[in-house]
Amino acid sequence: MRADRLLSILMLLQSRQQMSAPDLAAELGVSVRTIYRDVDALCAAGIPIYADTGVNGGYRLVENYRTNLTGLTQDEMNALLLVNIPDALVSLDAGQKLKTALLKLYAAQWTRPADHLPPIYLDWAWWGQGHDTPPHLQTLYEAVGKNHRVVIRYRMLNGVEIERVVEPYGLVAKAGVWYVVYAGGGRLRHFRVSALITVSVLNETFERAADFNLEGYWKAACADIEREAGQFAVVLRIVPATYRDLSLYFGSAHWEVTDEDDGGWMRLNVWFDSFYAARTAILGLGGAIEVLEPEALRLSVADFAAEIVRRYG
Repeated sequence: MRADRLLSILMLLQSRQQMSAPDLAAELGVSVRTIYRDVDALCAAGIPIYADTGVNGGYRLVENYRTNLTGLTQDEMNALLLVNIPDALVSLDAGQKLKTALLKLYAAQWTRPADHLPPIYLDWAWWGQGHDTPPHLQTLYEAVGKNHRVVIRYRMLNGVEIERVVEPYGLVAKAGVWYVVYAGGGRLRHFRVSALITVSVLNETFERAADFNLEGYWKAACADIEREAGQFAVVLRIVPATYRDLSLYFGSAHWEVTDEDDGGWMRLNVWFDSFYAARTAILGLGGAIEVLEPEALRLSVADFAAEIVRRYG
């Protein structure tokens, strides 16, 4: 493990030109004292590292010192430089190993200063999404890698807790949210890792179905979810000026313009995920929108609007 860390320090200094001991410690998840010892070990091994003192000081490599890895073209290296590790993957050991591997490649073949890297950053998380690691993620990751059955416990919507023995086939991160794909009860299912109350690994192992493909399963599951979504149909009329901002209010809902009435308002057919999603979106547009159908939604919106008037009247 220390050898990997020493090599990571070397690659970090080579790719970033200069780093302080606290910055190295934060990057590698160790103490500053450990960094001091590791730098001493690198110097003893003949690596030309020196320290700049002062507020903006830090460790540097002697100019023109580089490790030598070959095999990638410059275009391939440029493409790799666009990769940043998603926070969801950094939560796992594999993410840290991938960061180390990329650092080795960067240091070996990228010769321009770090501030000239391609100005692209990939943010894999959705707005307002936290970055806390689900408590059972690493346990499931290890169980998936070793084909061990696990006991999972989760809570139903009615508050009842369920405990099941399942076979974890794989893990999927969608928009920064982790799901475990598992076999249980004769079929494949998936469940959000952060919603699991407990996860216990058993000594029992299992064999995956020979035809299982994680990517194929997940794409099919997502297609089913999207096909079932957007089933609540609504007929609306809106002020034309509002049309360009509809995506801000309607989110993932689908809509089509069907007509324009005598007052210049546009008529739309819209498909929301649910009655409640439709009501929330419509209330956000105030008097610039009117529900024509269904009548139940029209009455509910009117009732909510009347409550708001009473509250602020």
